[in-house]
Amino acid sequence: MTVTDAGFDRAAADPIALEVLRSRLQAVAEEGAITIERTAISPIIIESRDYSCTLLEADGSMMVAGGAISHHFGICGPAVHVTMATHAGSIAPGDVFLSNDPYNGGGLHPQDVVVQMPVFHHDTLIGWVVNSGHLIDLGGMVFGSWSPAATECYQEALRFPPVRLFRAGVEQPDVWGILRTNVRQSAMVEMDLRSLVAGCQVAADKLISIADGMGTAGFVDGVAELRRLAEAEMRRRIRQLADGEYSYDMWVEWHDELYQVPTRMTVRGDELVFDFDGAPPQADHFFNTQPHIVTAGVVGDISDVLTYDLPLNEGMFAPVTVNCPAGTIMHSAPPAPVASAHCDVALAASTAATECVMMAIAASQDSEVAHLATGPIASTTLAIQIWAYVGPFGPDGWMMLDGAMGGAAAAHDHDGIDLSNFMVSRAQIMEASDVESLEAAYPMLVDFKRARGGAFGEGTFRSGGGAHMQLRPHGVPQIVGQCLAIREDIPLNGAAGGFPGGVCEFTLHRADGTSTALPGKSSDVVLTDGDAVEFALATAGGYGDPLDRDPQRVARDVRCSRITAEVALASYGVVMHDDGSPDPQASDRQRDEIRAERLLAARPAATAVAGPARPGDLDLPPQRLFVGVQRRGATAVAEQSGAILAHAPDSWTSGCPTLERQVAPAIIERTYLDPRTGRSLLVEAVPSGSPLSIVSSPDHWTRAARETNHMVG
Repeated sequence: MTVTDAGFDRAAADPIALEVLRSRLQAVAEEGAITIERTAISPIIIESRDYSCTLLEADGSMMVAGGAISHHFGICGPAVHVTMATHAGSIAPGDVFLSNDPYNGGGLHPQDVVVQMPVFHHDTLIGWVVNSGHLIDLGGMVFGSWSPAATECYQEALRFPPVRLFRAGVEQPDVWGILRTNVRQSAMVEMDLRSLVAGCQVAADKLISIADGMGTAGFVDGVAELRRLAEAEMRRRIRQLADGEYSYDMWVEWHDELYQVPTRMTVRGDELVFDFDGAPPQADHFFNTQPHIVTAGVVGDISDVLTYDLPLNEGMFAPVTVNCPAGTIMHSAPPAPVASAHCDVALAASTAATECVMMAIAASQDSEVAHLATGPIASTTLAIQIWAYVGPFGPDGWMMLDGAMGGAAAAHDHDGIDLSNFMVSRAQIMEASDVESLEAAYPMLVDFKRARGGAFGEGTFRSGGGAHMQLRPHGVPQIVGQCLAIREDIPLNGAAGGFPGGVCEFTLHRADGTSTALPGKSSDVVLTDGDAVEFALATAGGYGDPLDRDPQRVARDVRCSRITAEVALASYGVVMHDDGSPDPQASDRQRDEIRAERLLAARPAATAVAGPARPGDLDLPPQRLFVGVQRRGATAVAEQSGAILAHAPDSWTSGCPTLERQVAPAIIERTYLDPRTGRSLLVEAVPSGSPLSIVSSPDHWTRAARETNHMVG
């Protein structure tokens, strides 16, 4: 590769030299990230690793990033764009900027501050180092700045537009003074913020060192070539997806209120368009979000699937368009609260977007990532809490990020991971805090911590278990908590006939022996001596019909106390011997009975499907249409049984008998069955009265209908 101060010669590009450059940049980002962890003092950063270090080009395009939270990476470019627009003409070496307002160049939410350092080589701006970390408090009406009771953003946190922490290397005491005056735990917040600045400086120095060796123009052009290559690879993998339209509806809950997140994906050639048209108007709850936050989540998560083997780069954003209608929960305006702008709604959007990609993969004939098939990712299984107390030096507190450790979705060939949100990801997104460290730092005791068991996420492969914990105050008169659970009534769906996961549960145990359920969004929960709060996180769903699960796996789950023998019988159709081993013959009979009972209890198919629409359809080679469903000409058939399900362009579900079961006051679980065998092909949890929540309409399916009509005509 020719890289001199005269520029970069693409025609002479050496792929080995390019990979060396990419590896050096990645090492710089990781060293910047490690610097943050080594110099911060709060458990949320040094234990749970809620931070990141992202390297950007001069125009704000992402180079590479360090740390594990990929949603952080995607908001850095938009933050820098606002900073450059706000301070145009005055940005100089030694400047360090701070922003945290999602409405004005901030990050994922106000607590995730964004520290930005421009990097100059001689007199040329060659890039930015942008570090983000969750600060334990940014002011507002409750400790932690994350209140379910807030109805406007002015109650939530101190919000900064892009302002200078340092000007030409000189600290700006006025800004630091404003920060110290308006936050609780100001010493900890300041030290964590300084750790972000330190990480910027370490990374910036090393970027300059790389540019010294390559020359200014060589460095700039080499980085641009890496971006071009990443975009080309992203586009290549998108081209492997079946063109068409795919949709996946999800809902965000606020007690008994439901807010739909309608997600529509269009695949055309080497581009993806995600449209959230139809989202409800912005609300007076803290989950309103912004387009740059949604885009960061969508691209971060779908690239975990499509380009899981490549580091995230701006080139992966180029082929993706995200439409978030203004004035909705997807694109709000002040005074709508935004303390959870990155969670409830934004995570539902990125989860649904990923499932749209999964449907496109399932309808494709040659996607090289088909082996990554899973159900919906478990990022919306959160049940985070923030606990506060009055210590010797005033207000103090901590965040239970163990509440982010849900159970991952099952895959097509193995069970989901315990205490993990992603089955497919470049890295574990967040780490649980060490129990002993928490107990040493804060006035609390953990009674137990384990993976949750129970009847949820059943499938041929089951979901992982979410964190199941109980904590109590210790050494102080009381602690006061804010509960921030997402999934209260609507579980995450499974895939390929797998059943939905579990929902989040909070239980308040009083010293007098009484216990009561807490709403997932609860404000100012008071625990005094002898009280405890128990929480069990939601999980993703299973993969495949649970009646097809290996009985030996079921028996092992019983032995490990993940499920009971009663669940093994009812959910998996496995009959157990007294010694804990499965009875194969009795289990086969039990499973046949359950399938027969399903068909007897099911509602008849919406469309009577008598036979193939065109003679010879069933003699054609099968093509992929959906997980477990094949297309033969213009006819959809169940892959395992060959049962005819639908004719193009109808949904393949139109010929499926359906079972409905009430799982919450306004929520049903609907199962679409193979009409011949009674196997479950699709299970969805939706609000009562809702239509089918997914649409898979690849062009080759709708085109088959047109071809059939043409031949008939």
